[in-house]
Amino acid sequence: METERLYIRRYTKEDFPGFCELIRDKMASPYAKYDHTFPTEDAALMEVLNFFAISDEFWALEEKSEHKIIGFVSLNYVDEASRNLGYCLHTHWHGKGYASEAARRIIRYAREELGLEKLVTGTAEENLPSVRLLERLGFTRLCEGSFELHFH
Repeated sequence: METERLYIRRYTKEDFPGFCELIRDKMASPYAKYDHTFPTEDAALMEVLNFFAISDEFWALEEKSEHKIIGFVSLNYVDEASRNLGYCLHTHWHGKGYASEAARRIIRYAREELGLEKLVTGTAEENLPSVRLLERLGFTRLCEGSFELHFH
């Protein structure tokens, strides 16, 4: 997949240096305590990268002009009609519209190519940029930190 500034593609082993930088940055974030914990050691990160590379649920976000891994998006299986949307961006790329750009494209993929009925997601209430992004994308708040988007 592609957007104006991003390639949204499967991970490869060549992405290892950028992937390590991304995950280490993620785990140093003040929001890391609310999310899935990732390892930060090289050997364990290589295992995670290998899993991401063979999974049909995770995509690398590669910034086109710099050919740099700046994040990932995921559509994790919930059931036949729905997936859980996830996203992570290196802090250097926050506030520049990349998360919105990637999420809009993956939402279109979920609706048009996968034929899903809805997406669900969650974020910490304290993560105001993520909460605002989900609201801008049309997600409805179900309860604290839990959101869904229905396709009609």
